Amino acid sequence: MLKNKSETEVLRIRLFRKKLIRGLSVLGIFILLGYAVSPWVKIGFNGTSSVNGYVFLIVKNVAPERGELMAFWPKKNNFYNNIWFVKYVKGMPGDVIDVKDRGVYINGSHVGDAKTKSKTDGDLHVVSPGVIPAQHYFAWTPHKDSFDSRYEEIGLVSENSVIGRAYRIF
Repeated sequence: MLKNKSETEVLRIRLFRKKLIRGLSVLGIFILLGYAVSPWVKIGFNGTSSVNGYVFLIVKNVAPERGELMAFWPKKNNFYNNIWFVKYVKGMPGDVIDVKDRGVYINGSHVGDAKTKSKTDGDLHVVSPGVIPAQHYFAWTPHKDSFDSRYEEIGLVSENSVIGRAYRIF
């Protein structure tokens, strides 16, 4: 009877090793594939609830259209450092931004209200009204706590800051 338990244990260990080697091989292939396609695509992970999804595929150097997701580097601010964002393109060059109280409007449509304080009690400033200039986007999500172009701290996103078009994977 001990021999059977011992044989079963050896088989379980062999099966575990086989699965571990396969899993590590698949992971290694994905890492190598990621490096191979890195000039064109990037995989990103979402750390907040402002956009639905956890994993995004970013196609680099592809300009987003209105309503599409884009990945971009926000301008330097007191809240996030060296973190890129994924948001929807809500405003395009030539669109008009209006601000009434702290309500923000694009071409007359209400897109959300700007808060006065962040969750960490930092001051927030509403975006300036005006026409979105050439080569700039208004980045946005419908989440009430989204840190997006409603705030001067993010502001309008320059084409130079856009990484590319984002697609939700999970």
